[in-house]
Amino acid sequence: MSHPAPSELVLLHFGEITGPRREACEAHVRDCAACRTPLADLEWVEQALLPGAEDGPPADALQRVLARIETVRPARERRAHGLRAALPCGAALAAFGLAAHQGGFVAALALLAVGSIVTLSIAPLLILESQRRS
Repeated sequence: MSHPAPSELVLLHFGEITGPRREACEAHVRDCAACRTPLADLEWVEQALLPGAEDGPPADALQRVLARIETVRPARERRAHGLRAALPCGAALAAFGLAAHQGGFVAALALLAVGSIVTLSIAPLLILESQRRS
């Protein structure tokens, strides 16, 4: 038998190969030091990564991961986020102008009052979202 591919050795290690192919790979690995070495390395890495009783993720792990993601996030995506915030503001200003033009000053003030109430009601969600992203 020729040497199994590295991916096949990984599958063998994790028990993903079955039947005659598994038996052939195991027989080859028993006689081939070159193929036993990566399997021993896989076993070592797997054991090294097993958490112990005192091991666990750091308390700030999520914040550190999110901060790392933010540093590699493309600037274009950050600009798109700003545009998503600007679009509703522009729509509100357009609606205010249309109300002032069509219905007069009282209709525009009523629309402004409704918009203010809606904004104040969703402000806590917006604040939480902005803190999560920063």
